[in-house]
Amino acid sequence: MKILKWAGVALGALVIVAGTLYLLRTDPINRISGKRLSGDEQPYPADWSMCNDHPTIAVEARIEDPHSVTTVCFLHDGDLIVPALNGSEKQWPAMVVRDPRIRVKIGDAVYPARADRLTGASMPDVLASMAAKYPQIAERDPADAPRDLWLFRITAR
Repeated sequence: MKILKWAGVALGALVIVAGTLYLLRTDPINRISGKRLSGDEQPYPADWSMCNDHPTIAVEARIEDPHSVTTVCFLHDGDLIVPALNGSEKQWPAMVVRDPRIRVKIGDAVYPARADRLTGASMPDVLASMAAKYPQIAERDPADAPRDLWLFRITAR
């Protein structure tokens, strides 16, 4: 009985610690969303080529009550593009559509920016740009292109 009691106490303490860490989180961790991005805020860059050195970035939406996610990004015609697969089913794309002010974290630097949804973009061209950074995209059949892919062009505020 003592073993079960101590196991219950240890499990309870673990739940409390995990819950506290979750509430106090800043940056997102893989698929777990975060809050306000940590890091030094830098001026908006003239060139986003540094994103090619990072497989993922973090995007913070809803500046007043921050919500951040880990996502991918790529360059298309010199613009930084952030895709949202199944965009109509996710919270952060809807937040960005309502208020396009965002913050982007690449490496340790955080950049204030604006995200505008791209509509009417040529999907083969966009997928080709994405495949330049993520070769596994090139291996897909173009007919299997995602149907609910939202694309956001990142610009200065």
